[in-house]
Amino acid sequence: MRTRERGLRWGAAVLGGAAATMLLLAGCGGQSEGEAPAQGYERLKSPGVTVDFPAEWKAQSEAERPEAADAAAVLERDGRQLGKISVVLKYDDSRDAERAAASALGDHELQSKIEKFKDYSVNGTDDGQRINYSFEGTGAAGAPPKGESVNGVDVVGTDKSGETFLVRINAAESALSPDELEKVVETVKVVDTE
Repeated sequence: MRTRERGLRWGAAVLGGAAATMLLLAGCGGQSEGEAPAQGYERLKSPGVTVDFPAEWKAQSEAERPEAADAAAVLERDGRQLGKISVVLKYDDSRDAERAAASALGDHELQSKIEKFKDYSVNGTDDGQRINYSFEGTGAAGAPPKGESVNGVDVVGTDKSGETFLVRINAAESALSPDELEKVVETVKVVDTE
């Protein structure tokens, strides 16, 4: 009887320790609101949505960014804007990520090639959509050089209050490789409104 009790206690201790370890590992894997950006990255913050960007990029002030954007960052080299990230809160009135993504898709129909349109798991919300697209630089003043490939991703979702948001990320391949672009996309997170 004592042997059985000792065995049960030992088993419970092992299971308890394993559970604690799993919780600890789960906590390390997630991106908490207070967790700092990865080395070489900075955080673009808006009330409810954040995204990290390479430190070479520059966050725009309210006066510099487009009126519709609640936060934005750009990469400029030699007088050309090679990359941009925009965060738009209350993107539309649908309160539905799929409908909002359909609206975002309309922005690309004439000038971009749509690569992908699918459900997407966004940190902090279970209602997310993703659009991958590409286009060629026009060579116009301030734009990427003519013919250079530009890749973009729209991340659309609903925030903590149920409002839709859009995070639009696009960059010339000389500014961000596809892998680097993906790394930025993966940092999009819905957070509590401060």
